[in-house]
Amino acid sequence: MFSHVVALYRSVGTPEIRHGIFSYEGPANAIIRTALSDCSKLTAAYGSLELYRLEGNELEFEFHLPGNENGRFYSGLKEFVQRNGALGKGRFPSNVYIHELAWADCDDVTPPPIQALKQVCRLVELLTQLAVGVDRESDPDAYNLFFALPPDGEKPPRTFLLSTRVGVTLIDHPLSHIGLLEEILHPKNETKAHVSERKLMMCMAVASVIENHQEDGNLLSTIVKEWREVLSTYRVNLQTYVYRFSFDRARRELAQAEVDYGSKLSGVLGDIAGKMLALPVSFAALVPLHAAKSWFEAAVYLIGLCVVTMVLLLVLHNQRLQVERLLHSFNVIFDEFKSKLPTYPLKLQSLLQTTIEQVDRQGKSLTSTFQMLQWLAWLPALLACVVVVVKYRETLGALIFELPASATLPEVLMPWFLSP
Repeated sequence: MFSHVVALYRSVGTPEIRHGIFSYEGPANAIIRTALSDCSKLTAAYGSLELYRLEGNELEFEFHLPGNENGRFYSGLKEFVQRNGALGKGRFPSNVYIHELAWADCDDVTPPPIQALKQVCRLVELLTQLAVGVDRESDPDAYNLFFALPPDGEKPPRTFLLSTRVGVTLIDHPLSHIGLLEEILHPKNETKAHVSERKLMMCMAVASVIENHQEDGNLLSTIVKEWREVLSTYRVNLQTYVYRFSFDRARRELAQAEVDYGSKLSGVLGDIAGKMLALPVSFAALVPLHAAKSWFEAAVYLIGLCVVTMVLLLVLHNQRLQVERLLHSFNVIFDEFKSKLPTYPLKLQSLLQTTIEQVDRQGKSLTSTFQMLQWLAWLPALLACVVVVVKYRETLGALIFELPASATLPEVLMPWFLSP
């Protein structure tokens, strides 16, 4: 097809093209004959061949080049760019030959200027997908893309218009890392986390560069020249967003941890509140103990109060161990926050410090409460002992004096097995 036309043109030495026609007069070698035979079979859409003479080894012909989508010849890159408005819409034309570069799009090797121009076309295509609005009708050879910046302090929202008309000077500024924009806009990444935020940040980066170079006449040229600045602005915005996201996450985790540990510590005291109701009830048992009519009755009351005291002490000890475990787990989790404390904003540092102090204060308060309850738990048994001692002091005194006397051994020990 078009490659046959290019092969014929090259086989005769790429002669000058005048008004869309090139001609040849001279010897016909095998390569020329093959190319001529291929072109003679083409339809008129790919050009027309006028053969004037073919006698022996002598050849003379003219070839009318195509001037449509099936093929176009250009003298140079500048003419190619000026005559192809599709470049401004991100579409690189096919079936083209540029004499200055000796290049056709059917060639295997692409020269650097064409590579750069194709990158510009790809950038236009990607910017069209990125823009917040696209005017496709006003200009037949370009799009008008709208980019916006949100309000910033006293600055109101700003909107910028970017025309995508392509100039030949754009190839002088190579584009690097354009694949980043391709990845952000690729449909396969739509379901990934924070993709919409990345698109917004890239859009804002483009708008920021446009805002800083509004005096330039060709804003597309500015974007190409300052593409590194666009990427740098995007990375700064992304880093800020990631830090803010991580700070918000840390703040939520901090608040949740504070609520969880606060409620668990309060729950420990709530769990023990019902059990500690046995303490005032045990005090009431001192009344029947004082009114006991026999030693046996008093002993039963005394033993019962001692058992109550021991149970309360064991319960308090267990709850105290639970509080210590909670405080230890709190410290283990919050050590991670403490290690990153210098990297957090000052406000988050203050919140973290306040949380640690409050939980520590609550833990100390519970510890003091347990100490007080442990002292109170001893009171029923101690008071019961006091009541028994006071009520039966004479009996106890006599018993104390009689026991040593009864325990005195006889002067001569005579075991039963030695007695007569």
